[in-house]
Amino acid sequence: MDNSSLHTKILDLAVAAGDGSFTAGELAEAGYSLSAVSFSSLSYMRLIDSIENDLGVYLDPEVGAEHYETIDSVAALVVASGVGADA
Repeated sequence: MDNSSLHTKILDLAVAAGDGSFTAGELAEAGYSLSAVSFSSLSYMRLIDSIENDLGVYLDPEVGAEHYETIDSVAALVVASGVGADA
């Protein structure tokens, strides 16, 4: 999966995890910052679970909050866990 596809996948998963509280466009306008769209702690857990289910990657929810700040930082965690350009 290339980086653009991974970014799009995580964006879609984040919107779904947000349970209708924002759109992909609103997230883009917020610089892809999850906190800027009031992403809840439950939404974070849903996102982590979705990434595990859809991409087969375990993400530690206890890792520093800065790693879950933006779509790009979440994508970096996923790549560091083994999913990326050659996956």
